[in-house]
Amino acid sequence: MSKIFVYPMTVLICLLGTMSPANAQTSNPTNPQPHTAKVQQEPCWQKVGISKDVIDQREQMDRDRDSQIQSVCSDTSMTPQQKKQKIHEIRQETKQKVSGLISEQQQQELEACHKERGGANHRAPAGGQRAGVGPCGELTAPSGNHPAGQ
Repeated sequence: MSKIFVYPMTVLICLLGTMSPANAQTSNPTNPQPHTAKVQQEPCWQKVGISKDVIDQREQMDRDRDSQIQSVCSDTSMTPQQKKQKIHEIRQETKQKVSGLISEQQQQELEACHKERGGANHRAPAGGQRAGVGPCGELTAPSGNHPAGQ
């Protein structure tokens, strides 16, 4: 008879033990939830003093750049080297336009803020791309095997 009573009591104690930390955390008003802190942070662009209009203009420039690059990538009349050169020019033009909107200091502060917050909203710079992947998504040879690198 004692085993029948002990087993349910043991289960009950274990369940109460696992529930205690959750109840303690929610009942403590001075202990903010981690997810609420991120929601309450002001956006990085606002933190560094960039207006929403400027951010919208920059995003439009990025979309235009991406569209132009996509057009170059789908152009079958260009050689891979011509495509690479044209894409480089497009990225340089976009970088110059963005620098007319956002100072170099603000750009650095914006990138630092994004990195500090874990990079969730961080974009690659206008000239950035993944290693081993060309501007149109093609695989490239490692830099050690590239003739220009030797």
